[in-house]
This record gives sequence, structure tokens and C-alpha cells, in this order.
Amino acid sequence: MPNSLSQYSHNYILSAGESSAEGRMPLTLVTERVIEVATEHANALGIGYEALLKRNIGWVLSRLSIEMLRYPVINEGYTLTTWIESYNRRFSERNFVMTDPEGKVFGHMRTVWVPMDFASRTVADIAAFEKTAFPTADLPCPIAKTPRIPALPEDAESEEYTFRYRDLDFNRHVNTVRYLDLILNHWSLEHFDRMFPSRFDIMFHHECHFGDKIKLRVASGPDNCPGDICEIVSENGVRAVCARIFWRRY
Repeated sequence: MPNSLSQYSHNYILSAGESSAEGRMPLTLVTERVIEVATEHANALGIGYEALLKRNIGWVLSRLSIEMLRYPVINEGYTLTTWIESYNRRFSERNFVMTDPEGKVFGHMRTVWVPMDFASRTVADIAAFEKTAFPTADLPCPIAKTPRIPALPEDAESEEYTFRYRDLDFNRHVNTVRYLDLILNHWSLEHFDRMFPSRFDIMFHHECHFGDKIKLRVASGPDNCPGDICEIVSENGVRAVCARIFWRRY
């Protein structure tokens, strides 16, 4: 797709150094590319990092849903295209489609972004920006929005972790991708040799920082929210992150 005000595309080739142990694009890299392309489009529209920083605010990913039919393999090209579905003074919904060089779909992504006030660490107001800075596109995104993810039972599997230096980003809180690393490392190599995440949902509730001790809890979801449910909980029991994964056999 050609770039325009309402759509933005970036072409890539998956290198061996970026691939998973199975020689495919890892879910973490999909997430990195989503953040990268969203940032590039926001910058092109004048609502990116530099523009928001003048008001001491910045975009923070609040929700992410990824649904993949398959993942690119080593040396395979792919294009990630993004567009804004909707926005208001408190958040913006942005969608993505990943396609191969022939235009066949690898998968779709849905995201919700909120503007954070760096001083108060609360949601900021972006009403001061012109509406023309948020050109929406009437394009289909066939995957469901991020669902409400239920609390886990008391007997959920649990493992402890303390966030370290390399878990942080420039905002000095835990990087989005590091949460995914922590969640995905719960499963064995043999599991990933047989299965791939076909649908992944994650919601960010509270920031985590250097030195925070957390618990990763995992359990099978209830009938009204199937899949593997994960949550990252702080020492005082506050839910920082929750996620859901559906697996599919290769």
C-alpha cells in the first residue's frame, strides 16, 4: 500500500539474527515492528515523540492484540501497514495488517495508545492537537478488539522475577517487549517446536520499574474467555499486566 496521510507502510526482510529458534518471526519482533511503524506514522503526522514532548507527554501502548495466520520465515519479506481507526482526547485506536510481497495476509493487529503526562504519570489530554493530525481510515480490521481478561484463580501457576536494568526503556519503566519475553519464557522449547501463538492479547494497567519484584501467574481461562491467561502481579498484589494466548499447531 502506498503511504498517505491516513495510511503508512514499512517494508522489511526477516534476518536470521531476528528470528526465533524455529526460524520464524517471533511474537516479540511483531510487537517491536508495531511500535516502530506506529511511531513513524505519528511522526509523519506531527503527533509523534517530538511534538508531544513539547507538552511533556508521550504515547504509551495500553492494549495490543495480534492475530497471525502464519509468521514470516528467514529471508522472507513482509510489509506492515498502519492506520488510525478512531481517537478522542484520551486515547487513539490504531490498526495494522502484515502482508507478504504478493499481498497475502500474515496477520492483523489492534492497538490502543494513551498519552501519558510524564510529570504526573497519568493520562494526558490531547484535545489541543488539531483534528487533521488524526486522519482516520475506513479500512477493515477483521480481528476482535482486546477482550476483558478475567482474574486468575488462587491455584494458578506462579513464578517470581525481579526487573533489571535491561528490562527498562527510555521512559525508565519496563519495556513492552520485556513483558512479552517474561510471559513467553513460561513455556518450553518443545512447546514452541509444536505450537505457535495464533492470537495474543495484552493489557497494561500499571507501570513496573527497576527492582520491582513480581509474580507471573498462568492458568487456563474460563469458558467465557478461553486460552491461556497470564498476569504479572506486584508484591502488593496489584495487577500490572494481563495477557491471553491462543496456540495453534504448525
